[in-house]
Amino acid sequence: MNISNILEISKIFNSFGVDKIPSVPLDWIGSIIGWIFDLFSNFYGAVALGVIVFTLCLKTLVLPLDIYSRVKTKKQSLLMRKMKPQMEKLKKQYANDEKMYQQKVAELQKANGFSPIGACLPMIVSLIIFMTVFSSFSVYSNYATLKNYNEMVGAYNSSVEVYVQTGENDTNEQFLLGKDNNYQCDFGKFADFYATQDEEFNVEEFAVMDENAKWEVVIDFVQLGAREAVVDWYEENKVATEFGWIGNMWYPDSYFNKKVPSYSDFASSVSRALGSSNNANYELGYNEVTYNLSEQKQTPNGYFVLIVLSIGFMLLQQFIMMRTQKDTNELATVDGSGASANKWMMIIMPIMFGIFSFFYSAAFSVYMITNTLYGLITTLIINKIVTVKFENRNDDDNSYRPSKNAKRLK
Repeated sequence: MNISNILEISKIFNSFGVDKIPSVPLDWIGSIIGWIFDLFSNFYGAVALGVIVFTLCLKTLVLPLDIYSRVKTKKQSLLMRKMKPQMEKLKKQYANDEKMYQQKVAELQKANGFSPIGACLPMIVSLIIFMTVFSSFSVYSNYATLKNYNEMVGAYNSSVEVYVQTGENDTNEQFLLGKDNNYQCDFGKFADFYATQDEEFNVEEFAVMDENAKWEVVIDFVQLGAREAVVDWYEENKVATEFGWIGNMWYPDSYFNKKVPSYSDFASSVSRALGSSNNANYELGYNEVTYNLSEQKQTPNGYFVLIVLSIGFMLLQQFIMMRTQKDTNELATVDGSGASANKWMMIIMPIMFGIFSFFYSAAFSVYMITNTLYGLITTLIINKIVTVKFENRNDDDNSYRPSKNAKRLK
């Protein structure tokens, strides 16, 4: 190793250490997410558990809105079903006049207390909450990615600092001195220390080497220990980010992603986090810190399971919603285009969720799956309760009784 190579390697050091990457600022939602994750930090699958708990808490918090929206939607659907005979007559009567059909339908709906807008407002609020959480999850994913890397850097640097002279409690293993980028080494102290670590090390042969060759031995020794320290940290802490078949919950459940990404993949997180695509100055340090994690860089992070589940559960949810609003959609327009539009939504929404799962972290996929499952269960329960109450009311219940105006519209 010539002196230019030695100096190139030494560029990764800042006082014989690797530079950390600036962290990502979190908003209040991100701070809550982090706090919940910290509660499970000592458990296997801490990230997945944290996501599930966070989602359940959030969905429970906004449950009154969901209940109101679903009750309204189901009631409107049941009202529409009862008005169906009248609306079908209007549909035949104004088959060639969409404008008049819509006008007569609006009069009929108003006369019978049907108002689709009431169910939309809570859904808009829920959508805003979803997009806000989506943004916070994306930021926190980048934050967690950089945090994990910086902690690996910390493990690397801690291993190196053992050998750096500080002027306090000077020991035989403190053979390095770094000041103002002028790196120095007490080669005699290093040789004595190395001899205690490796019986095959020949002190005499080392003593007659030229300075470049000595630096090569020193740097190899320091790097070997630091790289192993990173591996030790990774093995001790991966339990939190693993979950079943997924190696790292902060990367997508995809065969194309790896448990430990290459720098080019990692750089995208840095770019999003720092708002810059110029991260070349971190590449040497990243490759050095993850040098002994080459196996993890080749191991798939997942096998698309969460992506398939995201699409499947969203498809099921859309199907149930479509069935719930079947009458409303079929009679919304004279030509039945409302039902057709709803079918397209049943296709588009699952595909959109699949794209989110493919490009964003597995943690976010778990959020979407938990969110969808929670919505499915509450929807089925609410629909059942509302249907039973609505259809079992006494005849003298005025919740649905066509008014005189409604009778005139027949």
